[in-house]
Amino acid sequence: MDMNTTYEAIRISSGNSFVHETESQVILNGSRDINFTMDLVVKDVGLFDKLAKVNNVPVEISPLVLNIFKDGQERYGPREFSPNIIKRLEEACNIQVAYEKHLNNQFFGPYTSLVTMTSTGGEIVAMSGDFTNPYPEAKLGVIEEGAYADILIVDGNPLEDFSVVGSGAKWFDAEPRPESPETIRIIMKDGVIYKNTLN
Repeated sequence: MDMNTTYEAIRISSGNSFVHETESQVILNGSRDINFTMDLVVKDVGLFDKLAKVNNVPVEISPLVLNIFKDGQERYGPREFSPNIIKRLEEACNIQVAYEKHLNNQFFGPYTSLVTMTSTGGEIVAMSGDFTNPYPEAKLGVIEEGAYADILIVDGNPLEDFSVVGSGAKWFDAEPRPESPETIRIIMKDGVIYKNTLN
């Protein structure tokens, strides 16, 4: 998904806000530097939460926000940029995707799972038409001249050990996982290399 399009879609919708216009850009572009840290959020929300309790105001959201940021502060440090609280969601999603790969392999075996994750996925996206297909000009899910070059090079044989493509046998009680496991050595998307640990 194009992050500039994402930003503009939110900006022109009813979901727009001052926070979106000032902070979402640095979150979506990856820098996340808004010069505000986890400990400051805990202080500010903590003051609000304490005032609410003193005055018997039955707030529901602020205690949840406070607990989330306390957890983020514990995980990433008090001086971590506050937008990096979304790392909690990113880590949870990485675990979920890894578990889905594991289930695919358990039910369908490694070969069918790999085909489903690659060429079948490309065929389904192509069938969706120009409205939802972001790559209408060339083929998907194949390695040939003129096709979109989305390629993974892994250290190992996924037909023998499916974990090399980033599968994980646990979900809810799993440890946080990196966005890309060490066994995935090269990630190429649209002909651009985003990860290369072969050198």
